[in-house]
Amino acid sequence: MSAIPAGKKYWAICLGALLLTLSWASTATADEHTVENFDYAAWHLSYDVGLDADGRAVAEVTEELHAEFPEFDQNRGIIRSLPLRYQSAPAAPEHITVTDGSGAPVPFEVDNSDGFRSILIGDDDFIHGSQTYVISYTLHDVMHTTQQADEFYWDIIPSDRPQHIAEVTAQITLDAQLTAALTGSAACYVGTPQDSQACDIQRTDGDEAVFSIEQAGLPGGHGVTVAIGVEPGTVVQPPQRQDNFLLDVVPLLIVIAATLIAGGGALAVWTMVRRHRHDTSQTSIEYGIPSQVNPLLAGQLMGKHHNPIVATILDLAVRGVVRIEEIPETSRWLKQAETKPMLRLLDPQLVDDPQEHLLLRGMFPNLQPGETFDFPKNSKPFMQATQAVVKDSTTTALDRGYQQNQRHPGAAVAGWTAMGLLIPAVVLLILGTSRDNTPMTVASIMLGGLCLILSITCVIKHRVLTPRGAALRRQLESLEQVIRADDAARLNMMQSFTNAPRRADDGSYVYIYDRLLPYAVQFGLQKQWTKAMANTYTHHDWPAPMWYPLMFSSGHHGAESALTSMLSSVSSAASTSSPTAGSTGGGAVGGGGGGGAAGGR
Repeated sequence: MSAIPAGKKYWAICLGALLLTLSWASTATADEHTVENFDYAAWHLSYDVGLDADGRAVAEVTEELHAEFPEFDQNRGIIRSLPLRYQSAPAAPEHITVTDGSGAPVPFEVDNSDGFRSILIGDDDFIHGSQTYVISYTLHDVMHTTQQADEFYWDIIPSDRPQHIAEVTAQITLDAQLTAALTGSAACYVGTPQDSQACDIQRTDGDEAVFSIEQAGLPGGHGVTVAIGVEPGTVVQPPQRQDNFLLDVVPLLIVIAATLIAGGGALAVWTMVRRHRHDTSQTSIEYGIPSQVNPLLAGQLMGKHHNPIVATILDLAVRGVVRIEEIPETSRWLKQAETKPMLRLLDPQLVDDPQEHLLLRGMFPNLQPGETFDFPKNSKPFMQATQAVVKDSTTTALDRGYQQNQRHPGAAVAGWTAMGLLIPAVVLLILGTSRDNTPMTVASIMLGGLCLILSITCVIKHRVLTPRGAALRRQLESLEQVIRADDAARLNMMQSFTNAPRRADDGSYVYIYDRLLPYAVQFGLQKQWTKAMANTYTHHDWPAPMWYPLMFSSGHHGAESALTSMLSSVSSAASTSSPTAGSTGGGAVGGGGGGGAAGGR
């Protein structure tokens, strides 16, 4: 007999182990489901429904289940689950006992989870063949009030059950007090929750009315529900089902009142901010490009921060501090020659703004004229500089007297009052968690969240413009109007820029196109302004600006494309290097109380 080669032997062992593992997993999976593979020969029920000393409905229930298990080791018993609540009130089965057909006790355990009290019947020993389980328990508050009647609307056979039941019999007995109050309306439903049909329910009259139901051949997934009505007001309802204005209505009213108060305070805050935005009474309004104001500060005052770092770099360029050049992109992966932007330092002495100086130092550590910066990826000095500049811009407006932090006194009172009102509303909502008032609870929570946001808005300080800042904002708004205007209107607007330098060859045009470019970028209007710049340079045959010598590298008619490409390149390079910031009918199976589930163990 020939020996198996070592390599083949190894793979044979692995294959065998894999097959054993798969076989074990398949068997384990099958075992998980086979515990449900049995039937019930019969399911007999007895409900004795009456009123206790307080007038509340109580049911003494006995379920006699005849189960047929296979002869091999599969089941250790059954599980009967019943809901913990019914119509918002506690309804868990109590005083539970389990015996066999002869009355001998059967071991069981009780587990509360997922809204059900599960009775786990049996122990660790396997059971076979026919087994009888008699389950007895007590249920409280089994009748609820509708507009037409007090109803015993109960799922006596659970539909959440895979086993077939050969025979179902049920007997519901009402005590003399309930019998005297019967409305004559009673119904029975059989089938699935989605497809229910009426079934026969027989009534036997006497001092205590008895309702009987018989049903043969009930498949898995099908249940039986019964609904019997008595005169309204016969049954005293538990506190959870009784109208309670304090718990059902008051919380929402409080939250509505708090929200209105907080909303009024928020409106006062909004009015305060707008009032300061237009208050220029203590200072004069100037026109033209503001002095000692950079695009970062302009964006802070205008609330527009589209590309602050790029706008600041462009501002440095058009003022002659740096020059934008282009160098070849060297990479063996590029199929054709490309260029990338580079900055060259020309005159650092022109910078006296601390923010600009900080950014300039991040790009040119030595501040030596002629020094270059080509936007390397992950440049730590540049990243630190941009982080510091952006962070500093939020406080610069305050430090320079353009903005101030201010709290509206009346709004603060409104905010604290609203938050104080939310406290009793929350307490009442917690006390009413067991009640069937979900719409009110959801509405209160959603409105309360809005109220809390508005309240916080009311009590905190808000940044508002000083008269000096309002005047500067008005000046910046006029710049934005110039950028948005058409050519004819723009010329008239620019005549008020008396302090702006004019070109020597055409004094009728104010030479501000270059200086407005950084602000157009900061305001998100660079597309309109690059087109206006290109048209003006081309129309007057002006030479390329010193800050961007390659503007006409493709001729005057390519100026717009060159400007757009340059801005895109600088923006891309800068962003790469900088941080990113019932019983009367109409019922159905499963619609009542009780029911629950049943299965194997």
